[in-house]
Amino acid sequence: MATLSSCSRLSSCTGAAAIHHRQPADLPTERRHRRLRLRRHPVRHPLQHGGYAEAGGPLLLPAIEDGIFSDNWRIRQSSVELLGDLLFKVAGTSGKAILEGGSDDEGASTEAQGRAIIEVLGREKRNEVLAAIYMVRSDVSLTVRQAALHVWKTIVANTPRTLKEIMPVLMDTLISSLASSSSERRQVAGRSLGELVRKLGERVLPSIIPILSRGLKDPSASRRQWNVYMHKRSLHWFEVMGSAGKHQLLSFMDELIPTIRTALCDSTQEVRESAGLAFSTLYKSAGLQAIDEIVPTLLRALEDDDTSATALDGLKQILSVRTAAVLPHILPKLVQPPLSSFNAHALGALAEVAGPGLNSHIGTVLPALILAMDDDDADVQNSARKATKTVLLVIDEEGVETLIPELLRGINDSQASMRRGSAYLIGFLFKNTKLYLADEASDMMSTLIILLSDTDKATVSAALEAFSRVVASVPKEHLPTHIKLGVPILVPGLCLPKALQPFLPIFQQGLISGSAETKEQAAEGLGELIDVTSEKTLKEVIVPITGPLIRILCDRFPWQVKSAILSTLTIIIMKGGIALKPFLPPFQTTFVKCLQDNNRSVRTRAAAALGKLSALSTRVDPLVSDLLSMLQSGDESVKESVLSALKGVIKHAGKSVSSAIRSRGCALLEDLLQAQADDVRSCAAKVIGTLSQYMEETEISDLVQIILNVSTSSDWCTRHGALLAFSSISMHSLSKLCHLASFPSLVDLLKDSLKDDKFPVREVATRTQGRILCFQLQSEGGTLQLVQFLVLALRDHSSEVRRRSSSCIKAAAKINHSALATHHSILGPAIADVLKDSSMPGHVTAAQKYLGMTGLEVKKIAKLNEESDGSENSDDDKRA
Repeated sequence: MATLSSCSRLSSCTGAAAIHHRQPADLPTERRHRRLRLRRHPVRHPLQHGGYAEAGGPLLLPAIEDGIFSDNWRIRQSSVELLGDLLFKVAGTSGKAILEGGSDDEGASTEAQGRAIIEVLGREKRNEVLAAIYMVRSDVSLTVRQAALHVWKTIVANTPRTLKEIMPVLMDTLISSLASSSSERRQVAGRSLGELVRKLGERVLPSIIPILSRGLKDPSASRRQWNVYMHKRSLHWFEVMGSAGKHQLLSFMDELIPTIRTALCDSTQEVRESAGLAFSTLYKSAGLQAIDEIVPTLLRALEDDDTSATALDGLKQILSVRTAAVLPHILPKLVQPPLSSFNAHALGALAEVAGPGLNSHIGTVLPALILAMDDDDADVQNSARKATKTVLLVIDEEGVETLIPELLRGINDSQASMRRGSAYLIGFLFKNTKLYLADEASDMMSTLIILLSDTDKATVSAALEAFSRVVASVPKEHLPTHIKLGVPILVPGLCLPKALQPFLPIFQQGLISGSAETKEQAAEGLGELIDVTSEKTLKEVIVPITGPLIRILCDRFPWQVKSAILSTLTIIIMKGGIALKPFLPPFQTTFVKCLQDNNRSVRTRAAAALGKLSALSTRVDPLVSDLLSMLQSGDESVKESVLSALKGVIKHAGKSVSSAIRSRGCALLEDLLQAQADDVRSCAAKVIGTLSQYMEETEISDLVQIILNVSTSSDWCTRHGALLAFSSISMHSLSKLCHLASFPSLVDLLKDSLKDDKFPVREVATRTQGRILCFQLQSEGGTLQLVQFLVLALRDHSSEVRRRSSSCIKAAAKINHSALATHHSILGPAIADVLKDSSMPGHVTAAQKYLGMTGLEVKKIAKLNEESDGSENSDDDKRA
């Protein structure tokens, strides 16, 4: 019967324990209290029988212990109270004593009561129960904390001694709780551990630290499940060090440092992360000692293939918490040349963690990585390139002040690999960074343009690519501010395929959206750029360049803008060649329209552009016809520009002009030779001379005769125009002119013109005589009469005429000085008069030439200026 009774009571105990966990935690207070009293009955009742207490206790404890670690605070509270009732009965105390205040060191229990608990529960179970109670003394719920503290003080006589006895079990309980998935349980364990060390540090640390160190060798998979076990262990160390004083930590350095060092190289990521936090706390107390004893070991581990990966991550962990302190100790080791692939990888990994902390070390890291980017080993190249990109992207705004000068220094380095790598990194930085670098773009562009002249082709390509990326990073509205880039010489980089592509957005944006002044600068800058670009490269972008220029030229913009665009279009025409054929019609229409502009600069540049354009056209008669029509209807200022354009068209495409158009042109030009405006007469004469190159013999003969007929007019402007025409014809078609039947009449006209009362007429006559003399000296014709004419001009009262005569004698002496020397009896006295005229130094050139070839010695020659005067600056003078 006793056995049956015991079994019945044991069944009731286990049932009560099961009911205990099935009760809802949110019942009304009265019902909850009633059920709690019901659950306490099987705890109090069986223990009144000594034999049964020994059997019933172990059955109740597992269920109660589980309740202590429940996620619900009410269940934890009930479990603690039930456990207290159980222990009170075992110890033989009522547990009703009120214990307030006082120290934790002493409780209300006695040694005998403690031994009674051990006898009933066993030492191991007793240690587990007390460890659980001690932990929940730091519960997040106040009622649970109060209940646990009451139980502890009631059954524990001496807290420090008891903790020392249960320390291994307590640490195991805390560590398991720290590894729990329950956030409340982890928090309670951490608080309990902090409380333990804060109040009893000196007493318990000697027991805690060795236990934690041994825990790193735990092979149990369940203890390391989900890679969290060691993570929480390391977090525990952090709690320990955060609560302990500096003097306490220093006394355990011999155990703490090896423990952290081992954890930093652990195979589990979470462990290494927490070890980094522990290192940070250790550094606060130990300072450089922590670095000196841990970092060198990690650096040595980097050299071992088996431990390099974990050691690198360990370095990353301590860098993440102590960047400024640790980085100076790591970088010198990693950047030592030659840089290995792993070291390059390590630099990148550490840079990612160090972030802005790397700002002050850019000068150490960047040069080594740039040089490694050009290493012969492909693995080293790739690792270095990846690491360098990481370094650039972790730099913050303050670091830019260090980074940009370092990159510019690399651009100017003597090693091609350094220049090439720096250019590449500039492009990468401006393309990928999130920092605002628009203010740095101008200096970068100027520097990269200079690099386009580098002797290393790969560097030139890298510079061009970098320039493209810098331009792309600048907001469109800011592009026009970079128009004045300055490309002073023909650089190799502008001869590469698509070399102009990076530059175009700058100038196009300036042309499209800039102010009038910006548009002018954009057009001029584009012209300068095209001027130093190869024709092959220009052809690739000729369409996107030309279109906007024509559109702007047709709009109502200031003359400065139009003039600059016309100048640029002229350069494009000269270099673009046949690729511009689709643009011939709009070009021609636009240029002809600009010939009637109010501004002289626009008209002049339009005339020059039209002349260059005609060389690309196969049919010029319509254009010449339009120009001739404009001559008939335009005012004097327009006539000058139209005549300049006509001269350019005939010069570049005169062979394509039909005889009918030539005849019409000659008739119109003959009338313009009599114009009152000097510029119109001069331009008309130049057109006639240019056109004479393409005339038949009969055409030129008729033209000369017509001009001879008007050359004796009483109007000096008409006489001057006729002589200008002969001068121009002598420049372009002298051979034809000298073989005409009317040539003697021309010579007589020139002789008579030397006596004209207008010095411009005499000056032009002298110029024409000089050209004819040069031709006769070459063809060994008669020269005496022409020499006499020039001697007469040397004695003219006009300095302009005398200067022109001197220039003609100089030119003749260069061609055939021996033939000219035969006339020294005539030239000698005239030249002597020139030598006496100290106010006309320009005239002595002729005297020097003559005296030099005749061998006459004149003391003054040594003092004479060897340079010619400025009378040969015009086109006509150069042929004189």
